[in-house]
Amino acid sequence: MGWKEDSLVQGRRKWESDPLVSPASPTSIATAGSPMLDIQTGGAVPKLIAPSANPFSAGRYALGRIFTVGDKASFRQTDILTGIEERTYSRRVTRVDYDADRVEFNNGNTITDLMGNSLKSGPVEYDSPVQFIPAEFQIGKKWTAAFRRSRNDKASNAYYDMQIVRRETISVPAGSFDTFLIEGNGWNTTTNQKLEARLWLVPGVNFAIRRELVVRNQRGAFRQTERHELVALRQQVAGGS
Repeated sequence: MGWKEDSLVQGRRKWESDPLVSPASPTSIATAGSPMLDIQTGGAVPKLIAPSANPFSAGRYALGRIFTVGDKASFRQTDILTGIEERTYSRRVTRVDYDADRVEFNNGNTITDLMGNSLKSGPVEYDSPVQFIPAEFQIGKKWTAAFRRSRNDKASNAYYDMQIVRRETISVPAGSFDTFLIEGNGWNTTTNQKLEARLWLVPGVNFAIRRELVVRNQRGAFRQTERHELVALRQQVAGGS
């Protein structure tokens, strides 16, 4: 799905020059003086994305992720096709190395860069961060994420063509969120499998609100159909101490 110019505002709509907007600071909408963003199932979700300064665009927003030890989120994993719940799990930041551009979760079981792009997920490792997450959000932005994946001494090459397709409000167990939807489509060129990824992200929130991963073999049969949804979140926010 590509971004198309609206002919009614052509010449007036210049999102390229839209100023970079920081997400609304969660500390300004939580309890006064609180350095934490704390969202639990059934609780209220604060407004996290400020409106765009340009009335003709959805705006540009910095990623705004600042990981600190102790940041934690829990998720529900379900099968996309059946809706059956497969497990619940948590991820907690246990180490942050700013010099090495590295964040460890659950004592190194999962490792990302400082933007949250995967370097390791359980037994799976990547030769470079898988660039699912951009430095800023702007509808229509496109890029390619190419990487080498290894597991149990077996390696393969893959890529995704990524695009921020729209703003979308979604509901997950943690509540209702105004998000940016990122879609990726690609191939594992070694195993000849079709890859699909969708991520719903909020600037300033260190964990995905929802993410979906689909893998099909060369005949189109499903090999993986995972949906992960946020259940609860507690993190320090930018500007907090």
